[in-house]
Amino acid sequence: MPEQMAFARKASGLVRGLSLIDAFGVGFMNQGLTVSMWVMISMGLSVYTGGNLIIATILSAILCGVGFSLVWGILGGSMPRSGGEYIYNSRILSPLIGIAESFGNAFVWIMWIFVLAPWTVDPGLVMLFQFLNMPAAADFCTTPWALFIFSTLVSLIAMLFLVFGMKVFATAQKIVMGLGTLGGLVILLLFTFSSHAGFVQAWNNIATQYGSLDYNSFLAAAKSAMEAVGTKLPLTWNWKDTFGVMVAGSWLFAYSYCITFIAGEVKRPDKAIILGNLFAVLVPAFFMLWLAIELYRTVGFQFLSATAWVDYNGLAGYTVPWSTHYVGLAAMLTKSPILLVMMAGSFILFNIWYVALSYLAFPRILFAWGMDRMGPKWMTDIDYRWATPVKNHIVCFVLGEIGIAIYSFWQNPMSGLSITAMEVVSVFGVTAIAALIFPYVKKVAHIWESSPYKTWKILGIPVITIGAVFNLVYLAILFVFYVFMPGFETYTGWTVLFYAIVWGFGIVWYFYWKAKNKREGLDSNMTYGQLPPD
Repeated sequence: MPEQMAFARKASGLVRGLSLIDAFGVGFMNQGLTVSMWVMISMGLSVYTGGNLIIATILSAILCGVGFSLVWGILGGSMPRSGGEYIYNSRILSPLIGIAESFGNAFVWIMWIFVLAPWTVDPGLVMLFQFLNMPAAADFCTTPWALFIFSTLVSLIAMLFLVFGMKVFATAQKIVMGLGTLGGLVILLLFTFSSHAGFVQAWNNIATQYGSLDYNSFLAAAKSAMEAVGTKLPLTWNWKDTFGVMVAGSWLFAYSYCITFIAGEVKRPDKAIILGNLFAVLVPAFFMLWLAIELYRTVGFQFLSATAWVDYNGLAGYTVPWSTHYVGLAAMLTKSPILLVMMAGSFILFNIWYVALSYLAFPRILFAWGMDRMGPKWMTDIDYRWATPVKNHIVCFVLGEIGIAIYSFWQNPMSGLSITAMEVVSVFGVTAIAALIFPYVKKVAHIWESSPYKTWKILGIPVITIGAVFNLVYLAILFVFYVFMPGFETYTGWTVLFYAIVWGFGIVWYFYWKAKNKREGLDSNMTYGQLPPD
């Protein structure tokens, strides 16, 4: 009886119907292939111009393939409940840390909605209309009302993929994943079947058509513009900038952890979560490595860094209708409307699914709090028709709309990389520490002893501890090179201040619900001594 009273429900009400492929899909789609390659190249090289994409990709794949796969895979397989890292940190570290950290991550998922839903419009739809020579449509998409309305539609559609149950979600995910990946392959194949001379000629042809700078003139103008603001365009790569590029590259490698938010809905969590995480790291690494090799071969090292800088900062004299991101460079190589639609469509589709995954994670965070009686009981309400927390989805939509309005009409003060920095310290860092000590914490010894991974050891050291070390090394690189990222000092300050405030709210939330439970005769400590019901 005491155990039944401890949790808000005797059973979660969630259904274990997702396969390994579905779990992989969640992790892979949360890496956002086409979008994240743009972030790594344009945002990464625009700041760290001497970064080597090939080396940065290999290092990231190794550190994340070992670190993230083991940390999130073993934690998720050992505590297979939906709700993400809140479950692990509240049990291994402390309920206070679990709630405060999870409170911050809940807001991160909302922030992803109001950053990525607008990105579906600009640069997504904008890029598409620019490729198709529809400048009026492209300009319309950049107006505040158009940005707000289209972003709202994206958010609504993304929510509907989740509200009607995981079968609908899983089917839609396979379709979006297939179409999005196909568009990404088109980009890769265009570069693969082009030569350096062919790319230069294609660039010059487009430049002539639009009265823009040819290949050599663009490079010279970019160098001058960069030097004018104190930025150098190096002849070759260096280690400092290569580590720096890994900050932006983290979008391709660090976000497969989203799988753990559905750990209570996967058929074989002991295998699906760890393997899903691993393949969701390796597959994007394969695509990024392929792209980097072909870009250096066809576009050239210096020219690629210059185009990344121009994509982020602009350049007088460049008058081609679309920007110089890597998708735009691929657009130089084809006049086929079908291929152009597929390439821009890939960016749009991955962005839409990014938003959909916020509707996967955020409601399950609230659900996990509710199960532990750390929130109102309606947070645990599951619609009997679709086995989804519909009320939590509605809360997510309302909060997302507030953010979208702020972004559309007043602009978002936080950049995408700022949100990443917040997650590096608060989500990934805290959870890596929990994983590091998991086998040695007495209060969760009963969970570790029942874990299918308790015998996984190397030289007597639990594999999860080794994975946590790899994870922390990777996170340390990201943190250092974000903090010292040139030109991002303002964002760094905002990040620290905002996250301190959010953690503060989380701490207040914890003590309020703990006191409320105590008044009702419930011991919160008993709740956190065990896992919520399945």
